[in-house]
Formats: sequence, C-alpha cells, structure tokens
Amino acid sequence: MGRLTRKIMFTVAAAVMLGSAGTGAALAATTTNTGSTAGTASTTTTASVSRSAAGAAASAPRCYPQDLSAALHGFEIAPGGRGGYILTLTNNGPRSCALYGYPGLGLQDRNHHAVPSHTFWGGTWFDRDPGRQLIVLSPGETASASVAWASGALRGDAVFAGYLVVTPPNDYGHLVIPFSTGLEIPIYRGDLYVTAMARHTPHP
Repeated sequence: MGRLTRKIMFTVAAAVMLGSAGTGAALAATTTNTGSTAGTASTTTTASVSRSAAGAAASAPRCYPQDLSAALHGFEIAPGGRGGYILTLTNNGPRSCALYGYPGLGLQDRNHHAVPSHTFWGGTWFDRDPGRQLIVLSPGETASASVAWASGALRGDAVFAGYLVVTPPNDYGHLVIPFSTGLEIPIYRGDLYVTAMARHTPHP
C-alpha cells in the first residue's frame, strides 16, 4: 500500500470517528491540538462540571425568611468602643435556595418597637467585604456576614436596641434576633455596618 493511499484512509477514518461522536468529540478534538489526550479529557470534564454547577445555581430560588433561621455569634470588640457579631443565615427548608448580596438590617428596642437605624454596606472593623456573590445553600447549610457598630455610650446620640432585624438579600420579610437577653445596646445614631453574605465568615 502506497504512502498516499495510507494517508487518505487515515483521514477518512478520523472523519468518521468525529462524525459519530458528535459535538463533545469535536470539542475534545479542538483541545487535542494544544495538548495531550489526557489533558483533553480533564478539560472536557471540568467544563461539564462547571456548566452543571452554574445551571444548579441559576435554578435555585432565592431564600425566603420562612426558609431561614438567623443567629449572632462571637461578640467582637475593636478600639474606640466598636462592637460586632457574625450574623449567620441557615437554610432550614426542604430544598436548596440562593442568597446574593447584602442583608437588610434594622433595630428594635426591648419591647419590639422599631427604633431609628441606618445600614451601610461594605467592610467592617472586623472583616473585609467579600462583595456580592451567589451562594446556593443546600438544606442545613449556612452563610454569614460581619455586622458592626460604634457604641453610643461615650459619644452620646445613642439608639438603644434590644433586637436586630434581619432581611435576607432581595426580600421584604425579616427575622428578629435578640442582642442579649434583657439588655439593650447603645448604638451610635443607630448606624450599622454589614458585609455581603459569604459562604463562610470565621466565627467562634
């Protein structure tokens, strides 16, 4: 068999294999030009997993207050009379749900009456702001954020709060968490600072 004949037969066989394998093989063939077959298999699998994860995230509904429980962890202190907690939201529902962005915050006194407050999104004295990111919580999973304020005990102009009101991102309902049983915290002007919800913010 001549060299030209073998070359033609090899080309035809390769074309038949690609045609029968479909689009996935075509993608692998394109990648093969820049690397080995083993590298191609790894690249194709990774792309497939990434598309699956993105599809799952896009299909998850947002987390509603009735799906969540909220808690405060690990009181933190910084110079200048600044305090804070780690806020957690846990998916207690039967299906996955999504959080994206910053929680809304408010304040209530010890009798659950609303008191003046203002919320500022970004970093706190305790944690850097991770920025908005889509977080899909499976049942039982938790996301968190850093919440902080300056004390009004020495500055004056304090708003006394016994409860923190938390609205999940992109929602209107809320959850109410006590700061400390029977106590009110003097918060300067009712100003609250909070980071975006993250997959994990370290806390005790």
